[in-house]
Amino acid sequence: MENQMIPESDLSNEMICSIAATTALGVNGVEKMFMRLSDEILDAIYPSAVSSGVKVIKYDEGYEINLHIITALYANIPRVAAEVQKKVAEAVRVMVGQRVSKVNVHIKGCGKY
Repeated sequence: MENQMIPESDLSNEMICSIAATTALGVNGVEKMFMRLSDEILDAIYPSAVSSGVKVIKYDEGYEINLHIITALYANIPRVAAEVQKKVAEAVRVMVGQRVSKVNVHIKGCGKY
């Protein structure tokens, strides 16, 4: 089967949020995603998607993905954040064939909340 890309018209921010969250949760050292109440309010006002600690904004140069995560206790935070950035950008590029201009990782805490 040949590699098929999803047409941009069929692509939703929610789909990219789901891919980003699932990928981030698969990185060793990520405990869970963090959802802020302010993101829910902002999403109602501005045309972007916020889902399970992930916010996606589409720009001409590509998608900007913001992830809000809780790391595992004693995790090496710089290593975890760098791995999340790399894997999320790659997953979106491979799964939907779209360019990612930025992946911002916001560490909101560590351990089990």
